[in-house]
Amino acid sequence: SRAHCYFIIFQSFVAEVKAVENQDVRRALETLCAFYGVSHIQEHQGDWTGYLSLQHSEWIKNATRMLLRSLRPNLVAFTDAFEFPDNVLNSALGRHDGNVYEALYESAKNSPLNHSDPYPGYKYLQQVLDKEFLREHATKVSSRIPSSL
Repeated sequence: SRAHCYFIIFQSFVAEVKAVENQDVRRALETLCAFYGVSHIQEHQGDWTGYLSLQHSEWIKNATRMLLRSLRPNLVAFTDAFEFPDNVLNSALGRHDGNVYEALYESAKNSPLNHSDPYPGYKYLQQVLDKEFLREHATKVSSRIPSSL
């Protein structure tokens, strides 16, 4: 039943994409539609047991990756087209006001992970950190920073 509902939604998506007159927009939407199709199949492979071979599953995984690469240049436009408000996206990078760095900094300041020093997981990381390497690298990096900054 889930697959049937999905099919109806997918069929409507295909029909609406075909109706788009602008070729560039239609091409971008065709890629999005194809991604919608293969990503659903990949996510719900159990629904397709008996219909898909291992080779089919591998093809779907590869198609998903290829489609993601194709979609990448249009992702901001797609996100903007849906007009999700910043608080729904909850992303410092997708802000309408363009204040990406300020938002990233504010987000880092407000993150519970940064409320203690060192952060709670440090005790696990500390056991495998090469602190001498980090000290040496930090010295090299800081020596390259111009004094005018």
